[in-house]
Amino acid sequence: MAKTAEDNFRIEVWDRDEKRLIETIGRSPDSVVSQAAWQAAIRRRPGMLLIHYNGRHVMEKIITPGETKVEPQTIVDGSVHAGLDASLCDLREWHSLRAWCKNCSHHAEVKPASLIRRYGKDALFSTVERALFCTSCDRGGPVRLEIHSLPRN
Repeated sequence: MAKTAEDNFRIEVWDRDEKRLIETIGRSPDSVVSQAAWQAAIRRRPGMLLIHYNGRHVMEKIITPGETKVEPQTIVDGSVHAGLDASLCDLREWHSLRAWCKNCSHHAEVKPASLIRRYGKDALFSTVERALFCTSCDRGGPVRLEIHSLPRN
């Protein structure tokens, strides 16, 4: 199989022992785009082992500074992305948000615009989730936000 230009630059998240690949964050044929993604990955995944590749060559390899108090797990279209703490500005017009109560399993659609007005566009999901409460059981959470793609019509 021939290599494509998309295989040039990639960023991977590994466990600290470097025995298991957790996820591939991004692939890009563009070095500048890959560097921007690398800087964002360092900020978004504290305490994780990140490896930045150019083809098979390791360009950078670090355990990011900081420790996560609560392991972020962003859910996108039903898939769990461990170590990813998305921000509200990461949402696009084709995304919808659903909040789930971990106590009673009540769920409801949430308007991203109202969360952005209240918490700011740079607010991380982990921060917003701690501030939300369930309107069904009145226990105050914990609430889990999920990102879903709207169907294409």
